[in-house]
Amino acid sequence: MTIINCEKFVYPAFIQQDDDGVFGVYFPTLFSEAGWDFPLSRGETKRQAIKNAKKDLAYSLAGILYDNEDLPEPVPIQSKHLSKGMELIDIETSFEPYADEIQEHLKGRHWHIGYYVEEQSEYIEAIGFKNDQGMWDIFFEDFSKEEENPEYPEKTLLFTVKTHSEAEEKFYHFVEEVFLRGRA
Repeated sequence: MTIINCEKFVYPAFIQQDDDGVFGVYFPTLFSEAGWDFPLSRGETKRQAIKNAKKDLAYSLAGILYDNEDLPEPVPIQSKHLSKGMELIDIETSFEPYADEIQEHLKGRHWHIGYYVEEQSEYIEAIGFKNDQGMWDIFFEDFSKEEENPEYPEKTLLFTVKTHSEAEEKFYHFVEEVFLRGRA
């Protein structure tokens, strides 16, 4: 599980103080889905928020590598997208100061992959765990069998993949082509 190295990383962010006076550090180009809306880090002071951001960024980047993904390139934030109170900053971090904590944190890392069936208002889920070969085993928990044995749902290994995106694609295919068709 060694992903820790001495390399330094610099990612663009912005810092903004909220209505309660707490500072948030946002990474909109690193986390495109929620980076504008949710801070990666927070702090009571600007200095504390930036300090927290260095650690949280290191954890996030280590998680990306642990998940067998490539680190995204640092993409500048265009100032035209900023509004009043947003200050552009660069956050520099490395894994080294947090190496032991990161290794401990990654031990229990797993994925939840969900599929929502709107017609039945049902959420179907798989869970991925990293195996000894560095790949991800994706398990399906069929809670419809709970009535037979309420203490243990049926857990089935569906497939093994390298990346989260590959797992999502295969799980969506499984749900649509196997699971839902099997019910029909």
